[in-house]
Amino acid sequence: MLTLLRSITTAAGLGLLLIGLGWWVHPAAAAEMLGANLLEGTGRSTQIGDSGAFFIGAGTLLAWGALRQHASLVLVGACLVGLVIPGRVLSATTHGGAWTADELMGECVILIVGLLTAAAISRNKASSSFG
Repeated sequence: MLTLLRSITTAAGLGLLLIGLGWWVHPAAAAEMLGANLLEGTGRSTQIGDSGAFFIGAGTLLAWGALRQHASLVLVGACLVGLVIPGRVLSATTHGGAWTADELMGECVILIVGLLTAAAISRNKASSSFG
């Protein structure tokens, strides 16, 4: 089970990492893929810098943590993705944003799988240190 969880977490992390690189290399395509408009001026700089950093950071934490069996890295990466969930809900309910159920579901899945992976890595390390 740990191997499957690690594989799924690594794949999710690599996917996020690619989206982040897309923001830095071809931001118009990255924005379009996420259903966003590419902003202008200072907004564009913030959008590209922040979005790229978020996706690269969360993706790297998930993938590297899963590959190296480092539960804390996986946990932090999963929690970063999980923090997008309340932001989306607030956007839709308070700030006039669209309700993005598919994206919310994907983020919930990454959060849950990341939490399960971190727990499984921790259990595996604890049992191997006593065995």
